Amino acid sequence: MDLIAVATTTSGIAASIMPGGRTAHSRSKIPMKLSDNTMCSFTKQSGTTELHRRASMIIWDEVAMTKRQAIEALDRSLRDIIGCEKPFEGKIMLLLSQVLPVVPRGMRAKITDATLLRSYIWESVRRIRLE
Repeated sequence: MDLIAVATTTSGIAASIMPGGRTAHSRSKIPMKLSDNTMCSFTKQSGTTELHRRASMIIWDEVAMTKRQAIEALDRSLRDIIGCEKPFEGKIMLLLSQVLPVVPRGMRAKITDATLLRSYIWESVRRIRLE
């Protein structure tokens, strides 16, 4: 169908077993230090921007292992480069999850706050269970 899908993962271990695999932080230039206002560090004229602009789908494996701020940073950056108001610029996002995010010395409240469930993006997510 001549469509582009960008496949990433949260951990480097999982990325190493994917052909041409890259972590989401590496592929989308997501900074390691995250806040509620973080943006990805690619420019509007970069190859990363062009890849994200042309992609129809972004697959993010082990998404539950990352903090919600990383996912939100990608969303804000896509909205900025495309100028769209929809989450993820209207692209199909296949978010595969398995475990909770790593929050060093985090108590239950901090771990829960770091999850995608606490993100503004969650209300736009359509969950599909694979049995």
